[in-house]
Amino acid sequence: MENVEILDISGDLGINVLGQTLEDIFINAAIGFYSLTTSIETVNAITTIQVKVMEDTTERLLVAWLNELIYIFDTDGFIGKKVTIESLDGRHILATLNGEYFNPEKHECGLLIKAATYHKLQLEKGAAGWSAVIIFDI
Repeated sequence: MENVEILDISGDLGINVLGQTLEDIFINAAIGFYSLTTSIETVNAITTIQVKVMEDTTERLLVAWLNELIYIFDTDGFIGKKVTIESLDGRHILATLNGEYFNPEKHECGLLIKAATYHKLQLEKGAAGWSAVIIFDI
């Protein structure tokens, strides 16, 4: 997966995400999450949902964003294949997700992710673009 590296952390799992823009970080983190839950290549972009999240800081927004995606997957079984950011200002995100609902006959069962955490959370802008490290509780 380009722009996402899986980090093996004792008892948990993390991702290192790269992007040219902050929007890329949020998109790549979402795709990274979905790739851990199933083989994303088997997902078709046939259903559209919108997701809106608000938080106090950009770091907290990134964690809340991922936790909202985890909640939607846990409650509805929705798996995103394509993520389009409609608006993002560091404290609010509105995104459109295209994907489909999990079907155990079609989709491989990946990891059961409980939550994105603040443990070792990093979100930084550098000369080469943005990077983020997010640890998931599994």
